[in-house]
Amino acid sequence: MSGIRVASGHLFFHYAYDAGFEIALEAARPLCEASDAPGIAGLRPAPAHLQYRPKPLTVPAGAVPVPVSGKTLRLDAAVKIFDFGALSVTLALSLEDLSLDEYAEIALSLASQDGMEKSARDAARRLFERIRPAVSRPMFADLVEEYCVWHIGAFSPAMSGTEALARLPGEIARLLTLEGGTLSEAAVAEIVRAPIRYFDNDLFLAEWNAAFVYDPKFQDTAEVLEFLNVQVLELRYFDRLLHEAIEGVSEKLRPRRRLFHILHDPFEAPLRRLSGIRTDVSLVRERIYNALKLVGDAYLARVYEEARRKVGAEKHEETVRDQLATLTDIYTVLNNQAAAGRAETLELIIILLIAFEIVMGLLRW
Repeated sequence: MSGIRVASGHLFFHYAYDAGFEIALEAARPLCEASDAPGIAGLRPAPAHLQYRPKPLTVPAGAVPVPVSGKTLRLDAAVKIFDFGALSVTLALSLEDLSLDEYAEIALSLASQDGMEKSARDAARRLFERIRPAVSRPMFADLVEEYCVWHIGAFSPAMSGTEALARLPGEIARLLTLEGGTLSEAAVAEIVRAPIRYFDNDLFLAEWNAAFVYDPKFQDTAEVLEFLNVQVLELRYFDRLLHEAIEGVSEKLRPRRRLFHILHDPFEAPLRRLSGIRTDVSLVRERIYNALKLVGDAYLARVYEEARRKVGAEKHEETVRDQLATLTDIYTVLNNQAAAGRAETLELIIILLIAFEIVMGLLRW
């Protein structure tokens, strides 16, 4: 809009990757010269316990050059290391004193750049190789979860959050949907219908792939959104892991038992694998959900829940729960069949022993 400028702001691009079952943070620290991540700064009143447990590590990854509209922008890259085996790469660009149209053009152009994710993946892989000795069951998965955060610290002329929403609904909706065209009034109204405000000069809105943050105290909000992106990545990884496990044991429900398999239990390997997968998923889920608890901070809790709803985290969680239930059912069936097989084997051994005793008795007689 003519005359409205962004006095200060940032563009954040978060990329999450799974690197293994667990990362020993203290062992990883000297391998990559990492430092403690800032965590929740407590910019608004919040209880002291509102922090990561344990606090992740952060490692600067240099500048990433990205060509946009004939210019080369240099985004600052940093990688965050979480103890539950995840790496989060953030590419950030600081902007100031430019028109809102220019801000939106740069944001949408960067969001559509294929090279952004490749640069983030390369940074994560380089760090992964450095900290590999500190990673339990290292494996850099090909999954990635992306999320954009459009931050504006101040407009010129100054306006409140309410005024920004009233004057700029179309521009905000375009940023949230990553759309370059003009959206319909009905679409705009639907996109901006659930704003979150704390003070008069802030505004938060979220969509499934981006969030708009108008707030001079933006750091904690960006931190929560990055962590949510990591959570969604892990849920997608669990989904894949459980799906592959279910597919892999489906044939084991119809085992081919042979006469000479008396001393071999065909269910032993799949049962051990299923038990290990169930335990691993449960342990990692517990660590993820206990890593950062927002109880006690009303604003961040609302931001988290709204963004979580928009990115579909609940659907991912339902899928994981359903697959865990299916895996438990398969485990029960296999375990019952294994128990039946062991009982049959025991009965056969008893019969053979009785027959042997009869034969030996006849021979002695």
